[in-house]
Amino acid sequence: MTLPVPQGLLRDLFPVDGELLVARYRAALQALGSNAGQRSRFHIDAAGYSPEIAADLADPHYLRSGVLHAHAVIVSAEQLRAPLIHPSLGYAADAYRQVTRKASQEIARIMLREPLLGEIRQAASHLATTQQLADLSQFELHFRTPGGLVRGARKLEEMKAEFLESTQRWLDDDFIHELKELARDVRDVGALPDHLVVSRHSLGLFYSPAFGGSYVLEEAGASASNATTHVLCAEPETGEGASDGTEYRSARGRRVAVERLDAASAAAALERHGIVRLDWKALRRDDAIARVQHWIAVDYLLDRDPDRLPSAGTPTDVLAEMRAVADPPAEYLELADVARRLAGSAKPPEPDSLSAITRLRLLKPASAREDVSRFVAHLQAFVDPLHLGRWWRDAPDVFFSRLPELSREKRAYFARWLDEGSRSPQ
Repeated sequence: MTLPVPQGLLRDLFPVDGELLVARYRAALQALGSNAGQRSRFHIDAAGYSPEIAADLADPHYLRSGVLHAHAVIVSAEQLRAPLIHPSLGYAADAYRQVTRKASQEIARIMLREPLLGEIRQAASHLATTQQLADLSQFELHFRTPGGLVRGARKLEEMKAEFLESTQRWLDDDFIHELKELARDVRDVGALPDHLVVSRHSLGLFYSPAFGGSYVLEEAGASASNATTHVLCAEPETGEGASDGTEYRSARGRRVAVERLDAASAAAALERHGIVRLDWKALRRDDAIARVQHWIAVDYLLDRDPDRLPSAGTPTDVLAEMRAVADPPAEYLELADVARRLAGSAKPPEPDSLSAITRLRLLKPASAREDVSRFVAHLQAFVDPLHLGRWWRDAPDVFFSRLPELSREKRAYFARWLDEGSRSPQ
């Protein structure tokens, strides 16, 4: 039986109700070769992803065709204010936000007539191995409408320019007739900027839902022949290198190292590239350790007694119950020891003495750049399946792709956590 989506997860999404919006959404999905089901009311994010429809279809990736070919659906300019939780957008999420914000007025005019469809495209439409993720350096965002409104508006501008520049067209009755017909068909849309039709974007550090979840880290400051691109994949599938028997090199001539995505490889790769560090001073100031302990305790206590914990109350109550347990898990005790050392005068533990998952949970971005911080937080959330607070805060796309995997008990606790307004760090 399909578990309902907790209402707290829908709180900030855009409601699609009324015949017009529902019909638009269904028409858009039909144009993509998909099915919106029979719902007369549901919620969507800024890119048109609906957790409710995903649950109905039992497919968290219903808005994509192929692991690198995702789609977006815009049925109202108002939805662009919603969060972005689409689990198939991957590396294109930021670019989607930039383009739609920049073209918000043009999108509002299009919404008077048709829904808008977005599409991610890149040179490599199909990847046979995880090594080929390292070949991606750019991608394009394309937008169109099911009825051809965008295409028509663009063609009208081209014909107007041709008409004004050519003395021949002034005497071409067929051309003038087509120009008038097209102007009537795309009335009130106006000129559309280039970036709303197609825009090109570069890739740096990036995440992709390909191969079960993949993170690409490229070594900076080294020549192409000496640099290495690391690809961390949940489901690695590698080839045998180049056809001449040499090691696989990316399209830019870099060595490619593929590793299975787990806590050890993630922490090692982030540290190897100088992207993160252990900042003991920062950990003394915030409650990051208590946040992680809370979710470890939730997971452990739910395994012991699934029916009891959802009514246990606040994170403070959960931690208090955990402290009364005679045999807490090792990762909980390790974090408790780190917290004790940081609170007192004892020397912090050596990083190498910590388990991989604890080290990964405590690592902080070494750079203040927003894209780096977001990448690190996303990777930490992906590798740490217990920390639902981090999932929801730092990687909602990962959260919604994994929502079907959550047990009824964990959903119940998390729904209560949300309903109590616990979107704060705890």
